[in-house]
Amino acid sequence: MMQDRPDETGHDDGKTDTMIEQTLDDGVLILTISAPERRNPIGHPVRQMLVNALAKAENDTEVGAVVLTGAGGHFSAGGDIREMGGTSFAESRDRFSVMKDLTSRMMRFPKPLIAAVEGWAAGAGFSTTLACETIVAATDARFIASFAKIGLIPDMGMLATLPARVGVGRAQQIMLNPTPIDAPRAEAIGMVDHLTDPGSALDLGVSLARTAMQAAPMPRAYIRDFLAWQVDAALEYERQMQPLLARSADAAEGRDAFLAKRAPIFTGN
Repeated sequence: MMQDRPDETGHDDGKTDTMIEQTLDDGVLILTISAPERRNPIGHPVRQMLVNALAKAENDTEVGAVVLTGAGGHFSAGGDIREMGGTSFAESRDRFSVMKDLTSRMMRFPKPLIAAVEGWAAGAGFSTTLACETIVAATDARFIASFAKIGLIPDMGMLATLPARVGVGRAQQIMLNPTPIDAPRAEAIGMVDHLTDPGSALDLGVSLARTAMQAAPMPRAYIRDFLAWQVDAALEYERQMQPLLARSADAAEGRDAFLAKRAPIFTGN
């Protein structure tokens, strides 16, 4: 039986226009990143909401699995460009500490955690899918590691999670040369686990979650924990490096170019 959980729906009292909608469907908790008019950006408040939602789900006996998706035909267009830059170094480090907490929690989540992708999964949206144990995508979904376009390195563990799926050489090309990857190509190289018709990613994700939640929980927890070790190193590296990059002249140029819809001119500063 499907039921909304309005008392547990994430919001931030005006700090962002993105919400995390929560629906429980016969033991499967559906978490929907919801700001469809902006393609569901994953900013700092949203990451905090996801941390809180997953922490509750981990200990909720009514929840046997979690499916993460986006509203309005897209998973997520990535980080919230409005909150990038203009913060102190200490604030930047705090943001990346939350990002590290979220990614580590996802990588070690003891219950099935599935990403259901329609439309775009870009930047941080792409990274978020890679932290899930299973990725389901509609055939018209697209992925892009767009960090270099705004003068940054990949975050949320992508430096480790993407090579783990597609190999170091291929992952390097995807991260250094940000071009869209369509879902059939993503499935062919092992980046996506299951393809489905457009509009059906959530249905397939829920179906797979129901099957997965019948398996013994302890092996899943230990397997996920082992695979997260390499991700821990990537998270610590990005926590140290990304705040420095975010305050660089190239990152400022990347943000300005993005907002102005023009090509950036990087100087290496």
